[in-house]
Amino acid sequence: MKLLFLAAFIVVSFYTFSQITCSFEINNSTLKTGEKVQFKYDTSWIQIDELKFYIQYSPFFSDENVNGGSVIHLIDVNDSLTYQLPFTEDGAHSNSMFQFSIGIDSVSTIQTQFSGALDPSLGMYWAWNTGYIHFKMEGKSNLSKERNNEFQLHIGGYSLKNNTQRWLETKLKIVNGKPELVFDLTKFAVETLNFQKSPMIMIPGIEAIQIANGFHKLVHP
Repeated sequence: MKLLFLAAFIVVSFYTFSQITCSFEINNSTLKTGEKVQFKYDTSWIQIDELKFYIQYSPFFSDENVNGGSVIHLIDVNDSLTYQLPFTEDGAHSNSMFQFSIGIDSVSTIQTQFSGALDPSLGMYWAWNTGYIHFKMEGKSNLSKERNNEFQLHIGGYSLKNNTQRWLETKLKIVNGKPELVFDLTKFAVETLNFQKSPMIMIPGIEAIQIANGFHKLVHP
């Protein structure tokens, strides 16, 4: 784990930045919660009303509080203030490659002080034996047979067999010299989610693992 944190930024000295901004896309457009998205060449549609997830990344160059040897940050698509991933004023000199995880490591889950991003009042904590929801997505889809076509995906679990934390690497998008971490939900929604079979996932288990195994489709390699 320590080696992974040390490798979180590949130092090459092309860009200097003090923060990374997250952005969200779906079906070649900016994601807007509460709006129905019709996929091309398909009759399926999805409406995302809530999307919240934890990311964990190296504390090096970071101004945020460190928990468990890394920064734990909660992104809420409905709160643009959470889109910023801050770093120190000198920033990191990077060729735009970034490593991070979706989800929280087991040590931080067990030893948490229940403050900051890990405050249970933020609606991402289950219980001591199941820990935190790593990834929460709620909305509607015509593929869901639940009432009003609703779906609820609460993906989490920190025990060895149910661990849904996944480490990812992606190339940042540089816009006017500033880096963006782009999350594109198109491939994830089409290829990973199965609303016909599993529109409601509320506890750790095999179904949650299957969703977590598709987290890499949220970013471009």
